[in-house]
Amino acid sequence: MIKTRTLNGLLVGLCFCLMTPSLQAKTEYLFGITMQGIRVAKIEEVEAGFNNHLESISKDKNYLLKIKVFKSEEQVASLLLENKISGYFGSPLLAIKYSKKFNPDLLYTPLLNNKHMQRYLLLVRKDSGINQLKQLKSKSLSYCNSDEVGMMYLQKKLSESKSGAINTFFDSTKLTKNPSLTIFSVFFKETEAAITLESDFEVAAELNPQLKQQLIAIEISPDYITSILAVTSHLEGPMTGTELNNVMQNVNNAMKKNGLLKSYNTFSNLHKIKSEDLNNIRDLINSINLDKTELNR
Repeated sequence: MIKTRTLNGLLVGLCFCLMTPSLQAKTEYLFGITMQGIRVAKIEEVEAGFNNHLESISKDKNYLLKIKVFKSEEQVASLLLENKISGYFGSPLLAIKYSKKFNPDLLYTPLLNNKHMQRYLLLVRKDSGINQLKQLKSKSLSYCNSDEVGMMYLQKKLSESKSGAINTFFDSTKLTKNPSLTIFSVFFKETEAAITLESDFEVAAELNPQLKQQLIAIEISPDYITSILAVTSHLEGPMTGTELNNVMQNVNNAMKKNGLLKSYNTFSNLHKIKSEDLNNIRDLINSINLDKTELNR
């Protein structure tokens, strides 16, 4: 069976929001997903597929579970600062930025292709003659809007070689809505380079073996946590952290059994992580902030 998409997309903005009790005196938790995080799935597919199953999970509980798509992570952050959200599921950057808002003992990441950490590749065409990052000066780059960690890694590599910022090093950048478009941008010579998850490249190459024949990685990142479920320290109401674990496992099993969201077949389970597992991303953030300080002197 050909694997299709990773759950990077499902997990680029999931949150838990405590709402007003319904007429049945049930507490309602709203699971939010950002539009950027969906990547390749349709909004209707995400909401309908999961809401139908979540409704069946909570029918005998004293709480209700629902999913809704948010337009941006800024909306999630705003609700978080107002203590209206009970958790976040998506890019690790928001969880790191507002780390004091989250419970360090309730951090999870999806296993993608049985791995909880992922690598990024900087791809070019083999026939381009490019084999070093510095050769991409004044060239073009494509990237997916959900691969923030990958772009930060690339910025760090540029900073280490004193090559400046991404937007000045590259002549142009192309933002895509999903990783396949990112990869095919360099394959079809629309851009000279692309930054993408290794797992995304493997999936795309299964569908089109020519990708591995024509493209090569000139940079490979360390392993990073690329998506995260972070529960707030003020999880309130009848749903406990233990029940949350059970619900997520139940959703995962149902997704496999019923074929929900076929775009995310490489997702296998949630893996509990420690705050220390995010340290190398914190290092990326710190290095970029230091670079900005130097530039402003």
